[in-house]
Amino acid sequence: MAEDLGHGARLTADEYERRIVELHRNLPPIPSREMERAIRRKELDLAIDHRLGANFPADRRDRLWSILQRVERRRVWLALKYLVRRGMAPRPAAGAVHPQAERVAGFMVDAFAGALDERELKSFFDLEPGDPPRLPLDSGL
Repeated sequence: MAEDLGHGARLTADEYERRIVELHRNLPPIPSREMERAIRRKELDLAIDHRLGANFPADRRDRLWSILQRVERRRVWLALKYLVRRGMAPRPAAGAVHPQAERVAGFMVDAFAGALDERELKSFFDLEPGDPPRLPLDSGL
């Protein structure tokens, strides 16, 4: 059972997945920029409800949203750097985590560490002591 962080009930994995699917169910093939932004915000809110609790404070949700937007801009920059360097560096072995992904994950965890306490950070990213940072996709978000 997940540690109680004092932010109310959490969505179960099944509830979280069901709500994510519902969120994407009726999207147009090419959503507008504003729609994409709104969906990303709702995805973050669902991740918070799942990992931290449904009563996580609104002002802290807003802070995490601001951080996530900065991380996404950085991720775009890292992706562009990767494309430029792609032909120059050897590819990682099959199943290995790409160093760029590790950098983005570390950057994301470090950025969120400014808004979450240690217990919240571990819960949000599903980290155990000594675990390397990984992107939320790798941890079920």
